[in-house]
Amino acid sequence: MEQAPRRGRIFYGWWIVAVGIIVLMFHAGVAFYAFGRFMPTLIDALGSSTAAISAAVSIYLLVMGLTGPIVGKLTDKYGPKKVIVSGAVVAAAGLMLLSLTSALWQLYVLYFVLGIGFSGAGIAPVSVTIANWFDRRRGLAMGITLAGISVGAIVMAPLANYLIEEIGWHMAYMVLGVLTAVLLIPLALLVLKKRPEDIGLLPDGARATGDEASSEQVSSSQVKETRGSIEADWSMGRAMKTLPFWLVLVTFFFAGAGVAGVLQHEVNILKDMEVSLATASFALGLTGFIGGGGKIGFGFIADKMSPKYTAIVCIALQLIGVVILMFTHTTAMVWVFVFVFGFAMGGNIAVQPLITGQFFGVRSFGAIFGWVLLGGAIGSALGPVLMGLIYDASGSYTLGLIIFIVAYAVAFAALLFARKPKLATGDSTT
Repeated sequence: MEQAPRRGRIFYGWWIVAVGIIVLMFHAGVAFYAFGRFMPTLIDALGSSTAAISAAVSIYLLVMGLTGPIVGKLTDKYGPKKVIVSGAVVAAAGLMLLSLTSALWQLYVLYFVLGIGFSGAGIAPVSVTIANWFDRRRGLAMGITLAGISVGAIVMAPLANYLIEEIGWHMAYMVLGVLTAVLLIPLALLVLKKRPEDIGLLPDGARATGDEASSEQVSSSQVKETRGSIEADWSMGRAMKTLPFWLVLVTFFFAGAGVAGVLQHEVNILKDMEVSLATASFALGLTGFIGGGGKIGFGFIADKMSPKYTAIVCIALQLIGVVILMFTHTTAMVWVFVFVFGFAMGGNIAVQPLITGQFFGVRSFGAIFGWVLLGGAIGSALGPVLMGLIYDASGSYTLGLIIFIVAYAVAFAALLFARKPKLATGDSTT
């Protein structure tokens, strides 16, 4: 009997993971990590304050967050391919237009455009896809995929520095826009599939059996059997009526503020410590790259224990990292901070979709996770501006770092008190 197509010896889901890594490399590396290197240059070129320039990336993060629930719902309905391709087109256009920027308001408008574009070509549709393709190995697969964010940090921050030094910041944006279009659009069109059962496969690479093995659509009973006793599937409306839903949002709102606030000012913080821009850019890239190990490590751990408690450890380590940065006075301590904070903040984004799946299942995963991303994005948008305002007013980053330590403490407490909600029989279909 003819078996369902396996697209080669490697489970096709791992090709999905590979594309997800590349998408997230651009999603985070181009618009977020690279901005940390653009910031000092833009301050001088546009004659603006640190807070004013920081507002551009805050606009980007806020728009990306506000559109997260919409993108998640669109992904649930139309699949990741159309969403990611559309987002990549918008993001590439925004980056190319940034090469023509000559005023602060233009920077704001185009980072607004980037927020829309990289929301589509971003975490929500990629995470929905991985959640669909993997069950028992979801944590590991999610961690490996989200490590693309860290690859983007180690590649794009130094690349931005090189391009700015060699061809200027205007052309640097143009090159990044062209790369976004040339790499993301063809890969998404050629490889992405929403669910394994759509091409006769099962989650985690399990083989279809019986008559279903020769069909294009695997039966729902086989999918359910393969996925095992997975979490109850909540609807969006019912999830929003639970306290744990809002505690999760509070958790990643405050954690997001800490991550973005520290990362977006890391180059300037180190510059104030008389570290060269080249070394500071490398440190920022290395922070993100080490975060890749955190994503994979925390994802693997979450498969072995509760994603919730994995996330609690992750947030505690981020808090410790910021404390280390506060008391850093030597180059050696800079690298200690980079390792501790980088590894911990890397796990931050990896555990968000895993907690969403653990608490609320996969039925409305895209829509619910979109709201989780929104909470994190609003915090991430406020973090860099708050840090910039404090620095402009005081000439020091110390107070800002203290505020973010408190923010991490609140995130820790909120998640500690969150409990997996119980779904009454029959409610999952409501």
